[in-house]
Amino acid sequence: MPEQEPTRRERYRLQTVAEIKAAAMDQLREGGAEAVSLNAIARSMAMSAPALYRYFAGRDELLADLAVDIHLALADALEAASARERCASARVGAVADAYRDWALAQPHAYHLAYETTYGSARDQAADRIASAAQRCMDVFLGVVAEAGEPPALPLPAALDQQIRRWNGGDQRSLPAGILHFGLVWWSRLHGLISLELGGHLAATGIDTALLYRTEIEAMLGSLRHRYGATA
Repeated sequence: MPEQEPTRRERYRLQTVAEIKAAAMDQLREGGAEAVSLNAIARSMAMSAPALYRYFAGRDELLADLAVDIHLALADALEAASARERCASARVGAVADAYRDWALAQPHAYHLAYETTYGSARDQAADRIASAAQRCMDVFLGVVAEAGEPPALPLPAALDQQIRRWNGGDQRSLPAGILHFGLVWWSRLHGLISLELGGHLAATGIDTALLYRTEIEAMLGSLRHRYGATA
C-alpha cells in the first residue's frame, strides 16, 4: 500500500516543529543549553507561549530533541570522513579527526550531546537518543572492524559478558575485542576533547592539536600491532 501523504495540518505541524528547533539551535550555538528559552522562541515566532507548548511539553523535551539531531549530524560528519578514505588506517584517523573538528566547531552542541543528561538518553527520549548516539559509535566501531580481525583478548568475564550482551542488542555481531577496543578508543578521544573544550589543558602550554594527533598515532600503532591494520 502506498504511503499516505501528510495532511495540511500535519505538514504545518512538522514545519512549525522544525522552526522551533531551528530557533532553539540558534540559541544553543550562541549561549549553550542555558540560553534555550521557550518563551523567547515563542516571541521570535510571533506565537504565544501556551501555543508553543502544544508542540513541546517543556524545555527538557525540546533539548532532548536537539540532542537527537546533534547525534545524527555528528554521525553524518563521521560517515562522510570515513567515506573519503580508501585504506583502513586512514579511515580510523579521518574519523577521529572529524570527531574533534566537529566538536571544536560546535562546542555547545557537543556539550549538550555528551556532557549533559539531555543527550545521554537517561531522562528524555531514551530510545531515540540511544539510537542516534549509537550511529556515531557504530562509525567508530566500523572503521576499527575494517582495520582487521582481533585476536581473543583476555577481558574480565563480567566485562566480556556485558560487551557481548550489548553487541547482541542491535545485530552488530562484532568480535568482543573490536567492541572493547572501540569503547576504550572512544573514551580516550572524548576525554581529550572534553578537556580541550573546557580549557583544562590551557595551563599546560601543550599544543592540544598535536597532543590529539599523537594520541591518534598511538591508537593507529596499537591497531596495526594488535589487529594487523593496513597502512
